[in-house]
Amino acid sequence: MKYKLPLAAACVGFVGLMTLAQAIPAQAASWKLDGSSYVYVNDDGTYYKGWIHTTDNKYYYMDLTTGRMTTGWKQINGKYYYFKSNGEMAVGWEQVDGVYYYLNSKQDDYGAMIYNSWIHIGEDYYYVKGDGVMVTGWRPINNNWYYFKADGRCAFGWQQIDGTWYYLNENTGVMLTGWQQINGKHYYLNTDGKMLTGWLTDSNGNKYYMDATNGDMSIAWKQIDGKWYYFNDVGHMQTGWQNLNGTYYYLDPSTGVMYAGTTVTIDGKQYSFDSNGVYTGGSSSPTSGSPVNGSGSPSTGTPSGGNVVTGSPSNSTGNSNNTPGSSSPGTGTPGSSGSTPVVTGPPDNSGSTGGSSSSSNTTSSYQYYNSKKPSSDGEIPEFSTTGPVA
Repeated sequence: MKYKLPLAAACVGFVGLMTLAQAIPAQAASWKLDGSSYVYVNDDGTYYKGWIHTTDNKYYYMDLTTGRMTTGWKQINGKYYYFKSNGEMAVGWEQVDGVYYYLNSKQDDYGAMIYNSWIHIGEDYYYVKGDGVMVTGWRPINNNWYYFKADGRCAFGWQQIDGTWYYLNENTGVMLTGWQQINGKHYYLNTDGKMLTGWLTDSNGNKYYMDATNGDMSIAWKQIDGKWYYFNDVGHMQTGWQNLNGTYYYLDPSTGVMYAGTTVTIDGKQYSFDSNGVYTGGSSSPTSGSPVNGSGSPSTGTPSGGNVVTGSPSNSTGNSNNTPGSSSPGTGTPGSSGSTPVVTGPPDNSGSTGGSSSSSNTTSSYQYYNSKKPSSDGEIPEFSTTGPVA
């Protein structure tokens, strides 16, 4: 048997249902996994689009067309941002596909990828290329060469790279060439910046000897391959008669080798020298018409081959208290010192006395930009939510 509901009762039931529906609140805005990506659902059920700034001060970007959460690289208002796999916008150093990028952690384009710029963190300098990738190894910047260690830090002072020593200005990091006075000693760096060792000859025919181990220019007596040579106070190899503190020595006119333990004929006269090279007597005295105190001219050849150099060590410039072996390439994570990063110009060249450097960026003293949206189109209301993924 079927019963019909009285009209009055039906009306009462409909009114009650409407009352109950009004008592149920609309669904609160929240994150939702829609397929393989997250969306942020507004109170009215629509997908939010654009920037989201959460209560824990993180940023997310919801696609302007689909409303889906962005991951990976995204160009927004002409600037590049990187969003991690959980959608959180990256800030500071971020490793992507094996290379490092720096996403601005200061005001003015918070989170935007930095490119073609020096980055100053604590006492360290880094450089990012036009594609934003952190530089390692050798890099030409504004016609100067710099070297960046494995962790991206700009190198200063002596650096041994692939078995060869280089000197990077201790104030600017610029690779130096030519004669350099460092910690009171003279060194010669060729046009590639490599520290030279062994025999050198300058354009005036003067010969020098750079220590085979540490590269510093020889002064006074120097034993080379078992033979003794004498170099004056500017490093020139001496030949002929030498009166040193009242004692006479004779250095071969062609090779500069000191005569020792022998009697030789010089200008038709006999002279004898003991095992230490000291003149001991002969048919004539070296004081009568013989050149002394380093007079005479070196031959045009190099004693043992060697390199031709330009300039003179007396024209060099001082710029360090370091010596070869005092520095080594670093490893680790960029910016791992924890200091506050600043996007800036190249290393300060104040007080520099060697090399040159020019800045391509203006030094800035940025403050943290903790509550602004990453683009320039107004403010973002803070959402009463954290990110979709812990």
